[in-house]
Amino acid sequence: MANHYKQISSLIYDFTKPPGTSIDGDLEFYKSQLLPIQGKVLEAGVGNGRLFIPLLKYKVDIVGIDKSQEMINICQKNLEKENLTGNLICQDLEEYREFEAYDYIIVPNATFNLLETRIKATKVLKNFYDSLKPQGTIIIDLILPIEFKAGSNHQYSHYIDDQTIVVKNLSKEINWIEQYSINQIDYYINEQLQESQEFKLSWYGCEEFCNILANIGFNDGVFIINYGNKRNLNVKTITFIFKKV
Repeated sequence: MANHYKQISSLIYDFTKPPGTSIDGDLEFYKSQLLPIQGKVLEAGVGNGRLFIPLLKYKVDIVGIDKSQEMINICQKNLEKENLTGNLICQDLEEYREFEAYDYIIVPNATFNLLETRIKATKVLKNFYDSLKPQGTIIIDLILPIEFKAGSNHQYSHYIDDQTIVVKNLSKEINWIEQYSINQIDYYINEQLQESQEFKLSWYGCEEFCNILANIGFNDGVFIINYGNKRNLNVKTITFIFKKV
């Protein structure tokens, strides 16, 4: 199974989470981390530019990468709407490495959870390590399956481009041993199935992920729960901030 945002799923994402949308406070968090610094930033999983475009507006020297050409195309259109230019790369993170090019690499929200296997995740982290300058920083958000209930169904309707798109989302499976969950998502237009895909999310324990990072060579790390929002008592997002040393 390969996670990939296709045409309709990319369109829905852009419609529901346009550039400038903050999810659980992540935009404010990344602004607080990146605005005070000087240096080059890579956003892994740039998507439609939800964070990329606001950060560009604040003059962050940022490059965006995503393996979905559909998402890259939408991000480019969103840049043009704002009269902005940005450096976008369409490539799988497993294949991308630019030796000592970046001061920061950020992987916001659930992007890293979309890496389907731990083998692939480890390779991507090694690529990140090589792509960071000495003393460079990696910031990775991991989400936890606190709301996942196997067998539950959700249905949404969106009116986009003069047509109604119905999204049916089935929480298909959760494997607590191998630490992943699978959602089946179907997209209907005029009651006809137009696009179907499965998304597999891989889950990590906090200590487990710290050890993975340390084994690759990252050190001097901290983790932050829910972007520092102490009013949210449920632990949904853990952000790992580690350095290449």
